[in-house]
Amino acid sequence: MIVTNVKISQKAQELLIKVAAEKRKSVEDLASEILNEAIENKFSGIDRIPEVEKEYPPNPLANKQPYAYYANPEEAAIPLE
Repeated sequence: MIVTNVKISQKAQELLIKVAAEKRKSVEDLASEILNEAIENKFSGIDRIPEVEKEYPPNPLANKQPYAYYANPEEAAIPLE
């Protein structure tokens, strides 16, 4: 659950308090119900939020194994001959 501070007008506060008293619910519960329903109705047409495009192309070396050098550390990596 996300806790947020929502600002509503004085008139909306008064209506919310009156309706909550009539329904014998807490103001917070009633406000949560109304807000959840409004958000679902408002944004139900959106299938998914588009992802932010990446600024950089994918790394061509991703998921590759590093080069393994199996020689003896005492030997020269480049032959002298």
